[in-house]
This record gives sequence, structure tokens and C-alpha cells, in this order.
Amino acid sequence: RTSNTKYLHLPRHLFENYYMDSMAKYLNLYYNTFDDSEKNKKGKFLDIGGTGSTASGMKQVTSKFQHFTGPYLDYWILDADRKAQNLEHTLHCNIDDCPSASDCEFDVTFSHTVLEHSKRPWLAFDTIARITKRGGLSLHLVPFSYQYHATPEDHYRFSHTALITLFEDRNFTILEVGYDICNKPKDKLLRTKDEHYDQIWLTYVI
Repeated sequence: RTSNTKYLHLPRHLFENYYMDSMAKYLNLYYNTFDDSEKNKKGKFLDIGGTGSTASGMKQVTSKFQHFTGPYLDYWILDADRKAQNLEHTLHCNIDDCPSASDCEFDVTFSHTVLEHSKRPWLAFDTIARITKRGGLSLHLVPFSYQYHATPEDHYRFSHTALITLFEDRNFTILEVGYDICNKPKDKLLRTKDEHYDQIWLTYVI
């Protein structure tokens, strides 16, 4: 069907890369731009939603993506979960409205399947644009096709064109955008009844 219906076509290049490989590539390229003076003073890497929703029964994590910071950045978390408020290097706020985050404070802003939980994602992207340093890097992964999952709420799905618009409208330059398709493992298909998917389509933007 899709081979004969042009409006269903998606360019092949959107599926050529694994999102984690692309993120690692651009992080390494970015870190290679640091000169000696910058290497001696720590910048900041922000993991948005980085502790998990304990209110929804998830286990709290505090350093899941800390290895992404490289040798030059300190790892910070932004999370609205109530149990995040006493953690070190953590901004306890909602990404839709976070006055405790300073303008241009972070060298890298990052989120991993978080922004779909925002009630007003256009405000979340406003915050990301405000707190990311000019010339910094912003990397995000969101679902395009996945079941409803309230942790603690679930509101939006994003196509590649939506992410391009949301970032370009805020004066970001898109380095890469694409899809990653995850197949549910066969053993999970047999034993898990509450996750109703065979495939998850994830959209990433850098």
C-alpha cells in the first residue's frame, strides 16, 4: 500500500541510524570542540526527567545517563517527581515552567522518552531553548507510536516534522532527526499482557 500512496512515504534516510549511535556521535563531536580553558572549568549536562516517576511506581534512578557527560560536564537532573527534591545536582521543577533553571545554564540538554508527558510541550521546548547555551547541544528521544502510559500522565506523540518545527521555531539548527523502531521481544509477547504493542516507533532529534 505505501509503495503506491505517496502521502504515506517516509524518506529512507530517517531510518538509517540507531538513535543512541547518533547521540554518541554528536556528543563526541561537541566535546572535541572544547579547548583547554573550557576543559578546566566544568560545564553542565542536564538530564530532563532523569529520576523516573516514583509516584507511578517506577524505581528512582539518579545517574542513568551520567556516562553521557564525558570528562568536561557535571551531570544535573531536572525532574518534577516529589522524591527528586532532595537529590544533589537536581532542579525540582516541571520542564514546562522552571524558573530555578537559569538562562543559558547548560551546555547539553537531553531527554529520553520524557517530553510526551508534558501537558504543554511548546512550553517545555521554550524552557529547553532558554536554558541551553548558545552553541550548545540538545538531544531528545520521544515516542511517535506507543500505547498510553501515565507516568504520571501521558499527553503527546511527535513525528519528525513536529520536532523539526518545535526546534527551528526556537532558533535551533537540526543536526539529525529520525526514527528508531523497536520490536517487542518474543518472550515478552508471550508473558506480558499489559503492554499492547508489537513495535514501538521512537523519534529522535539532535
